[in-house]
Amino acid sequence: MKRKSKIKKLSKNYKKQVLRDIFILSQRDIDDITRNVIPPKKGDKLFVESNKPSDPRIMLLATDNDIYFEQGYASTVIFLLNIVEFGKNYLRKDSYIYPAIFCMRMYLEVIMKLILTNNHIEVTGDKHNLKTLWSKVKDTLTQEDINETVEGVEQIVLELQQHDPLATAFRYPKKLNTLYEKRKTKDIGILIDIRILRERFLQLYRFFDGLYDLSIVNLEK
Repeated sequence: MKRKSKIKKLSKNYKKQVLRDIFILSQRDIDDITRNVIPPKKGDKLFVESNKPSDPRIMLLATDNDIYFEQGYASTVIFLLNIVEFGKNYLRKDSYIYPAIFCMRMYLEVIMKLILTNNHIEVTGDKHNLKTLWSKVKDTLTQEDINETVEGVEQIVLELQQHDPLATAFRYPKKLNTLYEKRKTKDIGILIDIRILRERFLQLYRFFDGLYDLSIVNLEK
């Protein structure tokens, strides 16, 4: 009982900290944020080298950066879903949900392609089709590995693919999606239980992260 009370207190303190320290920027009007920002001028660069050790390092082709990409997308999903759940502004809630699900989709695409590549399986040409990628990943499992968890993962992945077959539903607004008839998606149009959505993603993360670790072993063989 004492442990449950402590966990509840920690959870409450976390929410307070989240609202105070993380979401304050998200809750302010964009005009206030950009009021003192001067326009760009000729010669300004996007990527400028920093001499501050605390700044992030972008490594593209210079070294392996698999872990940064898959962890980055996964962490961004949770960060954005927390904004949606704990934020108070409904305009923010209804806008942050799209990049959250888009990052979720990108995580699944990236992690499955990494798993397949580490297992020496070709992924060129598969593009953004989660169903195709999942089918290849599933083929790497032995018959003994196929269980209720695998079936549950498959159902969730295929559900996302069904709603977003061309990776555009959560990337582009309706106006851009309807420019091309082929980009029709299955409409959702309902209130989404954000807690279940986050739990499902964490379930997917735990499953695919395990397969990724195993694929690293295969890569080294």
